[in-house]
Amino acid sequence: MPLDLLAHRTEDLAAAARTWFRESKGAGVAPAVHRAAVREGIFDPEGLGLGCFAAERWREHAHLHLPEIASEQHEDTPTGPLRKRLLRLQDGRTIESVHLPMGRGRTSLCVSTQVGCARACTFCETGRLGLLRNLTPGEIVAQVTLAHRTQRPDTIVFMGMGEPLDNEAALLQALAVLTDRHGLAYAQDHLTVCTVGHVPGIRALRELGWKRLGLALSLNAATDELRAALMPHSVRYPLREIQAALLDYRQRRNLALGVHWCLLPGINNSKADAKAIADFCAPLGRTFVHVIPYNPGSNPIAPAPTEAETVAFVGELRAHGLAVRRRITKGRSVMAACGQLGERGLSAERRDLGQAD
Repeated sequence: MPLDLLAHRTEDLAAAARTWFRESKGAGVAPAVHRAAVREGIFDPEGLGLGCFAAERWREHAHLHLPEIASEQHEDTPTGPLRKRLLRLQDGRTIESVHLPMGRGRTSLCVSTQVGCARACTFCETGRLGLLRNLTPGEIVAQVTLAHRTQRPDTIVFMGMGEPLDNEAALLQALAVLTDRHGLAYAQDHLTVCTVGHVPGIRALRELGWKRLGLALSLNAATDELRAALMPHSVRYPLREIQAALLDYRQRRNLALGVHWCLLPGINNSKADAKAIADFCAPLGRTFVHVIPYNPGSNPIAPAPTEAETVAFVGELRAHGLAVRRRITKGRSVMAACGQLGERGLSAERRDLGQAD
């Protein structure tokens, strides 16, 4: 089976290429092949000065498949233009990625790790799809490659469709490719993995020994009872176990763990909720609580919080001594905001293609 150029590091590609060629010339272009593939989405061995035989051997043993950009939507935001892409994969499945403006010319790319999601969070559009399948490492990296053709994202956040740590092996391989200094060369602290609290997955990230890799917990409820109601397939690990895994994850004192809170009026925006968040964060050291105003989707469970409700809750958190970042809503008009990926068209696709194995 041909090797996926987007799913391997330069050194792995070079090692494989040495088995394809008796002479070193054909294998020697491996770094150039890898750079062109991951940075530009180009696979052109002939353009690297190889003869017909060597170029043919490369095409026999390696391949590059970029998703088709099925559609693209834009929204003007106070910090710049936002771009959401619907990407069609080789098997016809589709995923979404969002290129977010962060101000001062900086951007962040929100990438997906699964087609759909098995977690069934009641406030998330993706959760209503169910899980169709996991993405391969190459399909994860391909979202970055496509964005890189237009503008290199400054940061990558694994907060798109799916629970990243439910696709642990592919995620870890994609992280290795993204940080390969001969390829896209992302620094660890420019990457953030967001999880609903997958304890074995958090431990697997810890075992990488990457002291600067960002980690964020999608908390949304600071009691096991409320989490069971809001996130019914994410309660296999109680909050005390998640808290312990986060404590163990910290490998440097000044690492700021992210705690995400989707603010749902009348559900999780009381003073008691703010106190419960503070109690959960207290042992964790440096944390940033990201308050994300709920973005209603096709079947909302609550209205979007008003400005007054958001300000009041942020104030309650700060009164408990928490560092808080209020997330500015971006992409709501094109279903690209947090919790909105996986719009109606993907639900129809699920019906048409059937449940994946």
